Amino acid sequence: MVVKVIRNRAAINLIGLALKGGNAAVGRDSVRNALHRRRAVHLFLAADAGNAVSGEMKALSEEHGVPFTVLGNKQALGGALGRMEVAVVAITDPGLAEAICEATARNGRNSGEDAAL
Repeated sequence: MVVKVIRNRAAINLIGLALKGGNAAVGRDSVRNALHRRRAVHLFLAADAGNAVSGEMKALSEEHGVPFTVLGNKQALGGALGRMEVAVVAITDPGLAEAICEATARNGRNSGEDAAL
């Protein structure tokens, strides 16, 4: 599978706003809970997330029918969320998830920063 790594400040900032509004689950355990409770609508995974976290989150997203996007790195996601590093975030608001995805799509069309994993 080819996954695009999106480096997009606007999308990452929107994830920070989602957290402030109570519309994000941050970290492996919180994301796992959001998926099991069927609250997660989209996952964002750091490109440099460890194999264990990455593999588990990709499998859970497929199992629950929740799409995921690789976005930035752990430091960038963490910075937007007031933490040192964050490997995975689940967005629980459909409108915010759509806005973040639109921001990543704009980045993909307008930037040469995408790279396949």
